[in-house]
Amino acid sequence: MLYLTGSVTAGSLPQPTNHSPEDTTIATNIDEHKTQGDILVRSNGIRETFGVAGKGIKVGVIANGAQSINISQKTGELSAVHVLSEGTGDEGTAMLEIIHDIAPDAELYFYAYGSSSDTFKTAVTTLVNAGCNVICDDLYFFRQPFLQDGDVADYIRSVLKANPRLIYVTVAGNFAPLHYQGPWKTGLSYGKNQTLQDFAGGACAVNITLLPDERVIATLQWDDPWGNSFTDYDLILTDPRTGAVLATSNFTQNGTTDPFEHLVYDPSGPNSEKVSLQIVRNGQTATPNILELFIRGVDAKGVDNAFMKDPTDSIFGHAAVEDVVTVGSVEPVPPFTISPDSSHGPVTIRYPVSTKRWKPDICAPTNVNVSGAGNFPNPFPGTSAAAPHVAGVIAQLWSAFPDVSRDELKQVIYQSADDLGAPGWDEIYGYGLLNAERSYRLLFDKNKPAYNTSEAILKS
Repeated sequence: MLYLTGSVTAGSLPQPTNHSPEDTTIATNIDEHKTQGDILVRSNGIRETFGVAGKGIKVGVIANGAQSINISQKTGELSAVHVLSEGTGDEGTAMLEIIHDIAPDAELYFYAYGSSSDTFKTAVTTLVNAGCNVICDDLYFFRQPFLQDGDVADYIRSVLKANPRLIYVTVAGNFAPLHYQGPWKTGLSYGKNQTLQDFAGGACAVNITLLPDERVIATLQWDDPWGNSFTDYDLILTDPRTGAVLATSNFTQNGTTDPFEHLVYDPSGPNSEKVSLQIVRNGQTATPNILELFIRGVDAKGVDNAFMKDPTDSIFGHAAVEDVVTVGSVEPVPPFTISPDSSHGPVTIRYPVSTKRWKPDICAPTNVNVSGAGNFPNPFPGTSAAAPHVAGVIAQLWSAFPDVSRDELKQVIYQSADDLGAPGWDEIYGYGLLNAERSYRLLFDKNKPAYNTSEAILKS
């Protein structure tokens, strides 16, 4: 993803972008691509019955880009948006369309995340300074720790602490199909003073069939302290027929570096290709570690090994922050089963104290309608489509009950969700499928005394 540079000064925010009413060359198709999630999470009911549409709430979106936002606006899918940094691509455009479908009176902002965790923090800061009450992103950083909080998680936590009227919504991630987590287990010898990880029952390799348009992106971390790793691992990709090494990641861990290896391999030929991925441990093998491995760029059907398809504990980064609303995705038809790619919890944290965090928090639909502006996929897949539904409903509810605290609003959303999976919270669905109508009624019942008092004053 690319980042388009630009500066924004306080007090001089760009005006909302909108289309000219005189443009007669483009036909409107208002509501043609409205997300079906609006009905599934019951946000349409409270908007149509009670007029709850997000008025007075500012919602900020952070994604790769919103390059084709003008097309979405000209076809009636979006109204005005403050574009503070345009970026590249149109995932942001699609996310904004979903929020607008649900909370059309909310004031929308967009800032592209940029190319690093530092530019992402700039995006968050800019949206907070613009007065956003809700921020929604669809980002994850594989250079951040999996098994402890990194600087991004710490930053989001500090922003929430400093801004009690802000709710932060993010994705659980789409990493359930190709994830492994397990203890170090000594396997076959690989070379001098080198040993392979035994993933399961003597299997020391992940066997992958690569299609011509696929690539292997593998990221390995383990539970040494970030910045102070004292156990040295490598990633090796080989040809299983000849043993030839195709790609490696062999950073040195010497007590001053991160527990991190990252391998990328692009096949060069026009045909499918079989490859094997191994974890190599250099030096002693006595000290145990928890290893966590993600593979991307490959269809899960091309991976033979069941141990590499464990969705448990595949949430990480700022999605693991306790006060963040972390969203999984369900299919948009009953019985609303979890999407095959939606990451599961709980989250294992090893430093500074070993603990578990109970994520995800809630679910919303995926594979929903968007305009497809900028040739963006329609229907919109992944947890990136689910999260803006939650952001839109939060905007609705906070506009209707502006005096409700952040914590109370979040708890009501969780408490009123349609329970899916195991009773109560579970590591797959969180508290279940978002239900805006039930949330509204629960908030209304809790705030009845205030309404009754107002009515008594008016009648006296």
